Amino acid sequence: QAAVVEARLAEEQGQREALEQLYSDLSRGRDDAVLVEVERLVTVAAQELQLSGNVATALAALQTADLRLSRSDNARFVPLRRVLARDIERLKAAPAVDFTGIALKLDQLASSVDTWPLLAAVTTSPASTVTTIESSSQPTGGSWWQRQVRALQSELGEYRDLIRIRRVDSPESVLLDAQQQTLVRQQLRLRLLNARQALLARDDRLFRADLSEAQTLLQRYFDTGSPSVAAAQSLIKQLGSTALSVDVPTIADSMAAVRAVRVTPLSPGR
Repeated sequence: QAAVVEARLAEEQGQREALEQLYSDLSRGRDDAVLVEVERLVTVAAQELQLSGNVATALAALQTADLRLSRSDNARFVPLRRVLARDIERLKAAPAVDFTGIALKLDQLASSVDTWPLLAAVTTSPASTVTTIESSSQPTGGSWWQRQVRALQSELGEYRDLIRIRRVDSPESVLLDAQQQTLVRQQLRLRLLNARQALLARDDRLFRADLSEAQTLLQRYFDTGSPSVAAAQSLIKQLGSTALSVDVPTIADSMAAVRAVRVTPLSPGR
């Protein structure tokens, strides 16, 4: 009977050791799979920062990697999670440029070009016809010009509201025919779309140059007294002051920590 008990005990001991080895192999395989996925996520984050400076995508990748590590009970992942936490905080504090928002604003401007009034367009209203008197040779603030305006208003009497006096710095702006007006609108739209392309390419110099040309076209050919044109000018000026190139932190520490864990044999730990 003692021999039978010893044999059964040895058999159970062998089964127990086999189960422990199986659990060890499964845990090691699971941890290896987690580490491979974490390394891929950290690599994606590093590439996003290096190639496009996309802080938001890199931050999301690191946070996902940390979440995957948090589901494992291996003690060797603790130093790696500590390094990831430091890089995550650095990315959260880094400056970010809303490239998508800027691109949407440029699209909105480009689609609104046809609605902006040109200086050469003849504007009419139900109550009256507004005539534009051009003055490009005399300043609006001069005393001679003010006297002439008052004299003209006095002569017109009750009809003076039918006349609108406007200073036009470039006389050719009010002499455009219908085809030339269409070309001006197309040129402005093209400048805005080129600025959007430069934005997506992260080309700060071309982005600012195209917006500057668009601002010049608005100032020269469009009615800046119109609320829509004034709002467009303000928005273009605001976008032109946005810096596309910002200093973003690197995640070299996280990359080094992942490689260090990869070269060290993993063992399940609790």
